[in-house]
Amino acid sequence: MTEPPGFGVVSGVVFAVVVALAGCSSGTPPLDPSSPEVRAAALAARAEEDAAAGRLRDALDAYRDAARLAPGEARYQERVVELRASSVVSLRAEAESALAREDLASARRAALALVEVAPESPAGYHVLASAAEREGKLEDAWAAAQTAHARAPADAALTESLAELALKTSRFAEAAALFGGLAKDDPSLREKQTAARLEFQMQNLPVAARKAVAAPRITRAQFAVLLYTLVSEVASARVAPGGDVAVDVLDRPDRTPLVKAIALGFFSVARGTHLVGADTPVARGEMPGHLRRLAALLGSRDETCFLAPASLAGCGILPETTSRQVSGREAFAAIDVTLGLSR
Repeated sequence: MTEPPGFGVVSGVVFAVVVALAGCSSGTPPLDPSSPEVRAAALAARAEEDAAAGRLRDALDAYRDAARLAPGEARYQERVVELRASSVVSLRAEAESALAREDLASARRAALALVEVAPESPAGYHVLASAAEREGKLEDAWAAAQTAHARAPADAALTESLAELALKTSRFAEAAALFGGLAKDDPSLREKQTAARLEFQMQNLPVAARKAVAAPRITRAQFAVLLYTLVSEVASARVAPGGDVAVDVLDRPDRTPLVKAIALGFFSVARGTHLVGADTPVARGEMPGHLRRLAALLGSRDETCFLAPASLAGCGILPETTSRQVSGREAFAAIDVTLGLSR
């Protein structure tokens, strides 16, 4: 039968102890059975029995005790390292298997044991994060995933898991930073980085602009609010006196953005009625003209991307859909991309 690793050394130590205790060593006084060396040897022998029976955790604990009792015995510490590595592999496999069959309680127990055996390893914390996420405990999942990432910051898979949890818990600044770091090596993640950045910006908009972004069909007044909020050149533009006056703008709380948008040519006032249609939804067909005007205001002379809805889609500014209107989120993203192309 094959001896377990380290068994020969340990059995030799035990044999030497037994001989000494029997007084068979010529001229050498018997060893004290309560001495640290004897107790350590007995623990090591028991540990090898546990290891041979698959009780890796018990074996590891016994060898750790032996190493404390006999710090000069290098083999004890070597077996601690070996058994801990074996325990990590075994517990990780147990935890991941439990996750796969949706046995979250067993997965958590194995993960906690893994954390206790190897607290410096990210594996246990990663399983804890996965189990918590599946239970809908997103804050617990975020905390565990953060710890896993801190243990192995260069691990791309752990970083991406943390970034996804950042999105799910509305930590958009963290998500953008994490996806940005990953995108340096994996360009396919740039889209998620941009989405997280936009979510962060939308999260921090003033109330009126945030309502505009949430609109399923953005109105002209709401589009003007977004222009005014996002584009400094619109907000700081000087409005010449004597321009067209829209009577449906005068008493509105969003009057200033609308007046600026009218003065800059984004919307026109009807001559007969003196109305701008502040609450009229922005048509998708209008967007090339609005964004072309914005690009020109920013100093861009390239109109290639702003000729038609198809060209907007081709430049990644505004997707083509069957809807005739534009949502607030679409308008926000289109303005953002136009700013990036024009500055």
